[in-house]
Amino acid sequence: MTDLANDKILDAVNTVVEERGVAGTTAELVAAAAGINRTTLYRKGYTRERLLAEAAAASARDFEAAALAPLTAAGTARDRMTLLLEALYDLADQHLGLLAGLFDGPSAIFHLGLDTGDPTVLTRFEYTDPFERLLTDGNIDGTLASGDPRLDAELIFNTAGWTYVHLRRSHEWDPGTARPAVTRITLGSFLVGPS
Repeated sequence: MTDLANDKILDAVNTVVEERGVAGTTAELVAAAAGINRTTLYRKGYTRERLLAEAAAASARDFEAAALAPLTAAGTARDRMTLLLEALYDLADQHLGLLAGLFDGPSAIFHLGLDTGDPTVLTRFEYTDPFERLLTDGNIDGTLASGDPRLDAELIFNTAGWTYVHLRRSHEWDPGTARPAVTRITLGSFLVGPS
């Protein structure tokens, strides 16, 4: 939300989505939750769709920043993949309400094919590219096996991310239980050799 430069707007989007879901989120409710006049949002061009897209984009930027350390860490691709999954879980815990709302509702913003150049459009590649890179590295160093790293990256992101969100929110699993369980089922078919 760069032109508003106000984290309370982003926090308000997260709060409203958590309480009302995507379908029940409106610009008016976001404005009320942020303690501002809805006209302020409209003057700045913040429609419901743009608010949701920018909240999701903020989540993607957080993940992009968090993925840097695992991508550049020492160790095997397998070791770095585990670190990357931990970064994904950290992001999920940080944005749990928003992600749960997007999971429960129409989450098309995570399923767009290509970036159209519109800054409010979020593609899935912000999330899957780091996984693709580590699967490719794993094919090279022999610690992970993937026949199609791009396709398998989508599988890993969706399996790990949405399963973790669901277990944390709907089943109230604590992170210490959810994280190793989700990692085990997510990476099982990609691991090569002993752990």
